[in-house]
Amino acid sequence: MGRIHNKRLINAIVMLSTMLLFLVCSSIFITYIFFNGQLNRQLTATNMELLKQQEHKLNLALQNIDKQAIQLLRNDEIIRFFEYELSEQAMRNNRYRITNMITNVINSNDYIFSVDFYSYVQNRLVSGNILTEQDLQQDFQWINQFRHYDGYANWMPTRKIQLSRSNYPIFRNVTTLVRTYPLIHSPAGRKGAVAVNVKEDVLFDLIRNSSGDDVGETFVVDREGVVVLHHDKSKLGKDISEFPYISSMMEAAEDEGMFSSNVEETESSVFFVKSNYSGWSILRVVPDVQMTRPLESIRNALILLALVLFIAAAISAAVIGRWTYKPVNRFIQSMSQHLKVTTSKKPYRDEFQYLESTVQEILLDREQLQKDLHESRPYIKWKLMTDLISGNRNSLAPLQSLMTRIGACLHSGQYIVMSVEFDNRQDIPGPRDLTLYCYALCNVAEELINAENLGLAAETGSGKAVILMSFEDSEDEQRVMMRAVSVADLLKDFVQEYFGRTVTIGIGEAVRELKNLHQSYKSSAEALRYKLVTGGNTIITADDISSEPSPKLYRLVAMTDHILAAVKLQDNDKMRHQVRRWFELLAEQSVPPELIVQLVVQCMMKAATAAAEIGVDHSRLFPEQSLYERLSLYERLEQLEDFTADAMNSIIELIRQKRNGRERSEVIDKVLLYLQEHYMRNDLSLNLLASEFGISVSHLSKLFKEQTECNFIDYLMELRMNKAKELLSGSGEKIRTIAEMVGYSNVNSFVRIFKKITGRTPTEYREHFSDPDQIKDYDKE
Repeated sequence: MGRIHNKRLINAIVMLSTMLLFLVCSSIFITYIFFNGQLNRQLTATNMELLKQQEHKLNLALQNIDKQAIQLLRNDEIIRFFEYELSEQAMRNNRYRITNMITNVINSNDYIFSVDFYSYVQNRLVSGNILTEQDLQQDFQWINQFRHYDGYANWMPTRKIQLSRSNYPIFRNVTTLVRTYPLIHSPAGRKGAVAVNVKEDVLFDLIRNSSGDDVGETFVVDREGVVVLHHDKSKLGKDISEFPYISSMMEAAEDEGMFSSNVEETESSVFFVKSNYSGWSILRVVPDVQMTRPLESIRNALILLALVLFIAAAISAAVIGRWTYKPVNRFIQSMSQHLKVTTSKKPYRDEFQYLESTVQEILLDREQLQKDLHESRPYIKWKLMTDLISGNRNSLAPLQSLMTRIGACLHSGQYIVMSVEFDNRQDIPGPRDLTLYCYALCNVAEELINAENLGLAAETGSGKAVILMSFEDSEDEQRVMMRAVSVADLLKDFVQEYFGRTVTIGIGEAVRELKNLHQSYKSSAEALRYKLVTGGNTIITADDISSEPSPKLYRLVAMTDHILAAVKLQDNDKMRHQVRRWFELLAEQSVPPELIVQLVVQCMMKAATAAAEIGVDHSRLFPEQSLYERLSLYERLEQLEDFTADAMNSIIELIRQKRNGRERSEVIDKVLLYLQEHYMRNDLSLNLLASEFGISVSHLSKLFKEQTECNFIDYLMELRMNKAKELLSGSGEKIRTIAEMVGYSNVNSFVRIFKKITGRTPTEYREHFSDPDQIKDYDKE
């Protein structure tokens, strides 16, 4: 056993050392690549910056020389030389003064070697010398070259001018600036030119690197590839445009740059800057060997560092491994002895193999446990639902573990319980099929609920299920109930279409505390019992089995919804028409003043709340004075009507200002158009729209609410009810037919929702608006 442990320790140390070697080498390699790239960028930037500075200095010197040449051409004596026919004495005086000016210019500028003026009209120099053909071919070749030059000035490449005409002549390298006279003229109006000969060696000093460790070569060529400035004077004036790196530079579209090329059989980096003023290009050629020399020292240092780190890591691994591996051996031996008591005596190579096999068995057991947990999910949901509707819980915290197991989550604002029962259960082949139907129904119910809210659905056996919907605390109770009815209607239609079965759904009352959840469940069960009266395939709410409120008050309250709708649409004319009709009805009904004030306050609060939901600052909505105090000041109904209309108009303006800054969603515009065209489908839901437009249900719900200021179900109900009003007032179709035409397969659901929104049943609505004038007025609403 000791040999096995030592062998295991050696193997571990070798593996650890190999891994450390890999890590060290990888780190060093990455570091080298990083430094290599960074240093290359720094070297490139340094050389380019150096070249730009040299180009700037050279341009300054050339421009200064050009400026002095222009000043000379503007001198009166120079103008007299070019423009007038002078007598012999005047010519001598003119020549004397010009010679003095030239001498002063040469003495004041170290770059200028000599200055010559030549008149093309008189064919002579300012000195009066008559030039021979040899002179025109040598020192004064610029005269014929510039005679027909298309331009005003030209910097010529470096040339040699003769200083003495002895048997051993002396020459000097100069570059010449030739500028025309007059400074600006037509092509045929040239009368003469000035040639400023500049010392080549002094110009070259401007681009020479003063540091002694310069490893590059810097020189200047003109547009034709002729060498202008170079430390090797034998190359001056030579055309080197046929060299590949020179032609590459000349063909480049950029004014500056860098590229790699073979220069005199040496791989080099070529940096260049083109001057727009002189047309010259400054080049700097640096051999790659010299560029990479700093990298070699970094590479050698990193290799040495890697070697030192590996040796230190290997020694540390051997020492620390021997110290730390003993507890591992003890742990493995202890676990092996413990597991051998309860497991089979299958032969293993060593303790590691035995421990690995045991861990695999534990993982398999874990997978089986997860499978069992998934299969028991319906039971956990039933247990959780039973605990919730029992009314013994004041908080969800004790049930959090069960909810986490099944992935359930609930709001803590309001709750509604629905009881669902399959119709004609005796026609279902067997208990197993009935259970599967209930299981599928619960899954569909949870998907429909969780699209905009949160909820839970669980089977209770015998073809029955309980659905719990939860809402945020800010939701209105009436709107909460409408959402529950809409979800129930979607669920009923889904079961009928895809399962081929029908269900009856009882909806309980909304409660705000968890401990009162049993009351909602009780009322839903009582509503479900009314199936005996209403028949199957229906939705029954707690309101259906309770006494209804006063029709007069309900009708007046319902009319405030039309005013609120006009405010949301920002339709000022429609709003004022609705307000006028409302106050006319208040007068006709002889409503007590106290109730009128209460209804007006309620209407204004609804409008202000809707505006606040859109994002209007609430401080701008409510007057500083109490509404009740303000309304009590009016003595006539017309005054109250005007106040209400003006207040609503102010809210419309605030909503319009807020909405003007909003950005519309193209997807929601398409969804709204789709709803206008397909509102009559009874399977309309967020799931269907999400599938139709390729977007997630949650994201679609969020975008819809942001743009329309209401959720999908409320919008769809309002759209369908408006269509139903048009059909009821403008046609003689049956109520059931109209319900189907606006997307309700169940007439009871249609009647219930219509009454909640309008305050009348469809029959009452049709009877009330049977008069053509009333129909016309309501169409405007």
